[in-house]
Amino acid sequence: MLRDYDAIRTLADVPDLHGDSPALICSERTISYDDLSAAANRVANALLELGISRGARVAFVGFDTEKSYELLFGCARAGLVFVPVNWKLGIEEIEFILNDSEAEVLFVTPELAQLARAWRSSCPRLTAAIAIDGRVEGFSDYLAWRDAAAPVRPTVDSDPEWPVAQVYTSGTSGQPKGVVLAHRGFIELVREIVRAGDEFIGWKPGDVALLALPTFHVGGLWWAVHNLINRSTGVVLKAFSGAEALSAIERHRITKLAFVPAMLRFLLSEPTIGTADLSSVELVVYGGSPMPAPLLDKAQSRFACDFAQNYGLSETTNMAIFMPPSEHAALAGANASATGRPLHGVQVRIVDRQRRELARGESGEIVFRTPSRMLEYWKRPQETAETLADGWLHTGDAGYIDANGYVHITDRIKDLIISAGENISAAELEQALLTHPQIEEAAVIGIPDRRWGEVPIAYVVETPGSGLTKNDIMTYARSRIAPFKMLYDAILIDRLPRNATGKILKRVLREPHWSDQPRRVN
Repeated sequence: MLRDYDAIRTLADVPDLHGDSPALICSERTISYDDLSAAANRVANALLELGISRGARVAFVGFDTEKSYELLFGCARAGLVFVPVNWKLGIEEIEFILNDSEAEVLFVTPELAQLARAWRSSCPRLTAAIAIDGRVEGFSDYLAWRDAAAPVRPTVDSDPEWPVAQVYTSGTSGQPKGVVLAHRGFIELVREIVRAGDEFIGWKPGDVALLALPTFHVGGLWWAVHNLINRSTGVVLKAFSGAEALSAIERHRITKLAFVPAMLRFLLSEPTIGTADLSSVELVVYGGSPMPAPLLDKAQSRFACDFAQNYGLSETTNMAIFMPPSEHAALAGANASATGRPLHGVQVRIVDRQRRELARGESGEIVFRTPSRMLEYWKRPQETAETLADGWLHTGDAGYIDANGYVHITDRIKDLIISAGENISAAELEQALLTHPQIEEAAVIGIPDRRWGEVPIAYVVETPGSGLTKNDIMTYARSRIAPFKMLYDAILIDRLPRNATGKILKRVLREPHWSDQPRRVN
């Protein structure tokens, strides 16, 4: 395994590792590592023939396919930056990301065709638009475009410090931020873990991994890349559903799974879960949001395999904290807020508001020093400087380190709501509500929810005498907010609680919803 990590400098080298072994399966199409390498070469050459310069952004908006990975590795080989965009976002949000990233090439799948035509006219930097896995009027056909180019690897310099991917995460400002990730962020940390011989994922020849996490999430990219490095076969789901995941596990004899808790909940709610053959599964890795104890108990009982937990951010290129199977089994839920210990090569501290280090057991902000840290927030130097300070990455999450070195997450400093593993910006929802002429003020918070982890609700102050109703608010919200971010409830209130300087006291709004919870994340 170490030999494979030592053989690569950048993501561009990954498809060349394992010859004719099966690399990816999607919709019953199987492509080998050699096939993936040749396709990535063609994509790289075709992109370069468009005349775009090194570092240009290449956007993908659509359902996942094996071609998502051809694009990733094609960009890596052409010195370009892959920008996977969450297709579940609203049209205005996607337009914002395409314009903010300054994407010059857009790839879409047919499901997004109607919206994609609007993006072309509203994103003036786009010079080419290409449709994958189906024809879209006004778009080039992917296979014809790709296969007109040479299958030889282009002679483009590459460097581990160069950017290779830009994923977008919701921020407290209400606008998504582009997290720029380097090649080394995907490779160096795991190389050192393997070199040290630490307990980790335990890949082995013949593994088959389910690629159910989407490529627009850093976890999806990370999971696919490392399964490919380790000669696993990745089974690509176009879009996650519990039924599709169960079917794929049985049909392809999946050995390794990576989920956010909400995905596990959906899978375990399927009518066929009681009779499904899950005997091939050896490991379930989960992260993205905390796992409720009853859900974890049910999952462990049904899968009867090893479990591992990870904690990280887009800004850390996924993993920073890990609880391997042996420790996960030993703790057995007795320490439910523990997420694990720092991976080999990662340092963690807890700091106060003045960024002074706190002692073990004291709560404050979790900060990391890791070789997988992001390069920057795209074109946001002030926010980059605030997050990357003196070599430490500030997470915005609150927690503490116990006497045994386990990191515990207890609260969230940044004003984000995590629902089904998705980051939802409270400020973004508030801005949408405040466009209503009869809404004077709005404050959005996350409250605990058994199914989704957290859901957003709004406290709303109406303009005097407007007669605004809860139904009016919810109807308006549905017209302005993407379905997966949708408000769960709206509460009319005479005035919002504020401190002496006029800042809204969201902790006062949260308190009745969280008072019976052991921690302020769910």
